[in-house]
Amino acid sequence: MKKPSIRIKSKLNQNSLINLVYSNFKSINDKRADNKSIEQKDALMSAFAIFSLKCPSLIQGIKDVNSDEKNLKSLYNISQVPSDTQMRDIINEIDSKDIKPVFKNVFYRLQRAKELDKFRFMGDYYLISGDGTEYFKSQKLKFKNCLQRKKRNGIIEYYNQLYGAAIVHPDLKQVIPLAPEPILEQDGSTKQDCERNASKRWLKDFKKDHPKLKAIIIEDALSSNAPHIKTIRELKFEFILGVKNKDHKFLFNHAEEQKKQIKLPNILL
Repeated sequence: MKKPSIRIKSKLNQNSLINLVYSNFKSINDKRADNKSIEQKDALMSAFAIFSLKCPSLIQGIKDVNSDEKNLKSLYNISQVPSDTQMRDIINEIDSKDIKPVFKNVFYRLQRAKELDKFRFMGDYYLISGDGTEYFKSQKLKFKNCLQRKKRNGIIEYYNQLYGAAIVHPDLKQVIPLAPEPILEQDGSTKQDCERNASKRWLKDFKKDHPKLKAIIIEDALSSNAPHIKTIRELKFEFILGVKNKDHKFLFNHAEEQKKQIKLPNILL
């Protein structure tokens, strides 16, 4: 296998990757009025800096990025750091589809530098672990496309979720994050969106972006149903899905019968 050139490898250092993210954020169309006080790219890069630095809170992160001693504004190409309210107001109006090219371009750079090869599993396969997660919840605040649920006490709760996925390997601590799929209130829909629907959209988009990549999809028991498995198979992916006894009684009863007939080892149940 031909080794990547030093020039390609050099594009994986911190500054090069930050500049790649910056160039993508800078190209996103800003739909706000011209009289804006904070540039959209500054809000996006500030949020990226806070996340990548693992700041304990948004407020503390803004203080850290603003600190002249740490020189983070220069490192992340930030002209002006927004307040927490300004950051939320700006980022909340950006379509998640405009952020996806950032993940794709970082992925292609890793692929070209042969870094992706380290994650190969069982030959030419890649393990992709996906799951839904909730990242916002409030009984007072409601944003565009928020989901909502009624609690037992009658109180309405608003929340946001997304389906996130990453390329993983059992022998590596690092993961390669892939573009998430929002779980949100769909325009014109009479039913709320759900993790299963978001996972289906994500799988189809990933196949479209990487048609030749051989993947094993890893998901929890929520995905262990015939329609979802059919989607995975149609897209030519393999899969490892969790199952629960209480949700998949027929499967467990069938396995128990097979165990008795052919003396399967206990590790399978």
